[in-house]
Amino acid sequence: MSDSKPIIYAFLKQTLELYEKAQRIHSNMEENEEGTVESLEMLFTRRQESIRQLDIFMKQRNFRWAEEEKIIIQQLIELDQQLNGLMNNLHQSFFMQISRIAQTKEVSKKYSGAYQTMATAGSFIDKRN
Repeated sequence: MSDSKPIIYAFLKQTLELYEKAQRIHSNMEENEEGTVESLEMLFTRRQESIRQLDIFMKQRNFRWAEEEKIIIQQLIELDQQLNGLMNNLHQSFFMQISRIAQTKEVSKKYSGAYQTMATAGSFIDKRN
């Protein structure tokens, strides 16, 4: 049994968990519960550590994947392609929403600036009691 087997199983589990959690993330940022995206980021960080550990094993002399591990690697490749597509769609959607928010802020600043200059141009005193 290869020492990389527990790591590759952990890597598969992390990838599955990432994919499942990414599927539950709504493309509209406002409809996601607080902390959802952050928890996804933590999973990516843990998964990256598994990748680093697997890289160490692969650099060992005479390293070979066992047949069982090759099957898992094929599953990982397919799952990773699906995950990449899903994450690209979410990224694109979030980017568009952030762009709209930035545009709205710019327009809002222009309007608020226009009204502020009018207030300093003069004043009106109401003499009614």
